[in-house]
Amino acid sequence: MPLGFATVQRSSVVVRCVSACAVVVALSGVSACSGDKPDAPQTTPQTAQSPSATSSAAPSSATSSSSSANSTAQTSALSSQAEASTSVPPKLDSKHKNVQQAFEQFGALAPESLFAQFDTCDANGVQNSMACSGHAVGQFQFFKSDAKAASTTQLLTELRSSRVIEDTGRRVVGWSTLGGTAVITVVDNDNGLVMQQMVSTDEVDPAEHIYELGLAQAPKKESTAEPTPSSK
Repeated sequence: MPLGFATVQRSSVVVRCVSACAVVVALSGVSACSGDKPDAPQTTPQTAQSPSATSSAAPSSATSSSSSANSTAQTSALSSQAEASTSVPPKLDSKHKNVQQAFEQFGALAPESLFAQFDTCDANGVQNSMACSGHAVGQFQFFKSDAKAASTTQLLTELRSSRVIEDTGRRVVGWSTLGGTAVITVVDNDNGLVMQQMVSTDEVDPAEHIYELGLAQAPKKESTAEPTPSSK
């Protein structure tokens, strides 16, 4: 083979190789670019939509929290008012002057809440005594007499038909029964004061009635704890 022909053939081969390499590089660059372009539009809308979604959800959450807080506050206020109305005992009304006078004279026998439930208090014809009555509590007799206080204490503490709930020497609380009638009695021996009320034992439990009126403190109920099995 002539030398000139071989040289020309080598040159053509080199040119073909260079051209092929250039084509490969160009194709790889186009494919890379063409692969990057589709991703950009997909990422951009997602990033743009996320703030609006968050902002639209925020007012709904805030409104729900505000409504819940308002309802809770209203419920707490109503429950507080209900507790206040039931826990505070009634107090004397200054309009009832006779009731106020009875409380000042015989207040050592019963709490103010009982006198506050009286509608009227009037003299009952016996010296140093008054009769008070109320629609919810009934009628009570009040006496100021050292002799009556001493004799009433003796009846309460010695008669078999009598029951004593409280006896401190100075103050005696109990009742005496006669048939279906019980005479609830409170005595203050130091001041010579007596309070009495007649009730029907068929309708009223004398002991419970005394506790309800606040004339004596109810005994605490003992808790019956179940025995726990001993561990071996």
